[in-house]
Amino acid sequence: MVAEDVLRDPQVREWLDGVEPAWTLLTFESLRALRQEPSAAQTAIRIANDLSIDEIVGSPVARNTLVLLRQAIERSGLPLTATGNLSRAVVAEMCKLIEWPDYDQADAFRFNKVINEPDFLPLHIVRQLAQAAALGKSMLSEARQGSLLAILFHLAFWHIDLGYFGRGLLGSWRS
Repeated sequence: MVAEDVLRDPQVREWLDGVEPAWTLLTFESLRALRQEPSAAQTAIRIANDLSIDEIVGSPVARNTLVLLRQAIERSGLPLTATGNLSRAVVAEMCKLIEWPDYDQADAFRFNKVINEPDFLPLHIVRQLAQAAALGKSMLSEARQGSLLAILFHLAFWHIDLGYFGRGLLGSWRS
């Protein structure tokens, strides 16, 4: 279990506001099991792959991935820059389509004359995940959409270095 000293620290207790986090109940072995990539043999974490459409659209990542996929399919692809990001014209259009909770575009873009894909983090994350998953037209079928969140979750936590999105300032996320 987690060292009890951590929970005795007044700043930690104030931050937790009376809630005892589940991670305090983990043993070293259970923590190690949770860090392993889910598979048929590693079942400490199981990711549902049969979600309803309502559950899928309830996730900003999944919902906006579907928006991006629909745009890519309707246009027979989306143009990329020489650096591999979406073109500024596409980013400008996606800014109108992508909705993200508590993300204020006006505030995020107030210092930018033009918006590049990495400047619009919700789009950038979604595009990176969709590209890593090699998602295509078949993902838009209702039968396949139920597995979208599982695919994105799995990629985000076991195959993509999330430190990349901190533009190198936070180090690597990989274990």
